Amino acid sequence: EHTYPGRATYTLSFQDPNRVKDILNVNFPNSVDVPFYVETTFTFLNPQFQGLNSSVILLQPPIDFACAGQPFIHNPNAYDPDGDSLSYSLIVPLQNFGVNVPGYVYPDEINPGLQNQIFLDAVSGTFTWRSPQNPGEYNIAIRINEYREGVLINSTVRDMQIFVDLCNNKPPV
Repeated sequence: EHTYPGRATYTLSFQDPNRVKDILNVNFPNSVDVPFYVETTFTFLNPQFQGLNSSVILLQPPIDFACAGQPFIHNPNAYDPDGDSLSYSLIVPLQNFGVNVPGYVYPDEINPGLQNQIFLDAVSGTFTWRSPQNPGEYNIAIRINEYREGVLINSTVRDMQIFVDLCNNKPPV
């Protein structure tokens, strides 16, 4: 339970001193030495004039599985209970407030090429990885911004793991 002194924007965060080991795109092979950090900014609005405010809710877990050589699609399945507008952007994962993870490369920078590209739809939040090439564990971070009447009021950082394996599973046509 927290008590806040008044209406303002606050940052709520969580930090763990270690990520899991051997993440291919996080300070490899020493990802275990990099702190895990996520944060949410939340604005206490004046309910008389601006209404109530709730944080975005993410219905999809932050761990997902992909097959090497096959398209991978993930959507955080986010919604805002107040009906505020959401936008999405890929960011470098954080290890502390305002501090990026060292030695981070985006997943498509490992064996780059035409078949190894990533995209994030800023409107729907759908992350697409066109054919991951190398099996292993990867990390991405997505910032979800929440707007009311065109004004940014909240943001949430989703830090997620993607496990890429050799498998025979092919997506439907």
